[in-house]
Amino acid sequence: MKFGQLDTWEEVNFSFPKLSKKTKSYLSVLDKVAKPNFFIGAPVFSDKNYKGTLFPLETRQTDFLQAYGKQFNSIEVAATRFGTPKKSTLQKWKDSVADDFKFSLKFPQVITHRKDINEAAAKQRLEDFLVALDFMGDKNGVAFAVMANYFRPDKFEGLVEFVEYLPKDVSFAIELRAPEWFESDSLQNEWQELFAENNIAPVLTDTPGRRDVLSFKLTNENLFIRYVGNYSNPLDKKRIDQWIVRIVELVDLGVKNVWFYAHQPGEKRELVVDFFNYLIERINNELNLSINKLINYKR
Repeated sequence: MKFGQLDTWEEVNFSFPKLSKKTKSYLSVLDKVAKPNFFIGAPVFSDKNYKGTLFPLETRQTDFLQAYGKQFNSIEVAATRFGTPKKSTLQKWKDSVADDFKFSLKFPQVITHRKDINEAAAKQRLEDFLVALDFMGDKNGVAFAVMANYFRPDKFEGLVEFVEYLPKDVSFAIELRAPEWFESDSLQNEWQELFAENNIAPVLTDTPGRRDVLSFKLTNENLFIRYVGNYSNPLDKKRIDQWIVRIVELVDLGVKNVWFYAHQPGEKRELVVDFFNYLIERINNELNLSINKLINYKR
């Protein structure tokens, strides 16, 4: 994911905004859990750079997802932006991983990047996508829609129609990208209320070049994080430390499911093991979890 990537981070303020009273109010009505569900995933499962680090060196490309599923318990499937996969493909995915593995499928762009996201053709594609989510069954994670950069608040009524059309018994998240959505507290409160009323979680994108999108306007038990970093930059550990503090705070308030998907430059994805093992060690210590560390096949 290139959204918000920067070549240098020296001038970036990575601090988090405080949680609003409205966010705390939405979370306060949730049943608290002693231990949250924690789902982690790397950008893709098909990267050849994983061979010899995340995967055994001899892993065949046809077995990449199976190898990935032995390391992680979830994946953000960005490839579905090109279209809804055939049932045969979905079945292969399901058969390649453990029963408790979760797939978070990205909405196809043919839905989210139309001038009118509610036109008849878009609705038909959306129906196809919803059928696929139903087919995934218990392996369905949080399906997420990334709205186009040109989808601005003047389309708010369209957003309302789109959100209200989605089934309430399926977990969804939406990422708003146009800066105008974050320019005023009143507008943020408006779309946060819309999401809360329809059981939609906001996508929290932590990316260096767009700090405004990390608004923490949470609405339900799902904390959905898309983290854009740089595995070789020492600032990544400080950013993770900050996330640990915030995650503990949100779990105390009522968050039950944490979805943490990391995005890095392609040439640095082989460094994913050390990055996630640092995250896993910290989260295990702070929340008394027992997430297995990743195996580094390079060592």
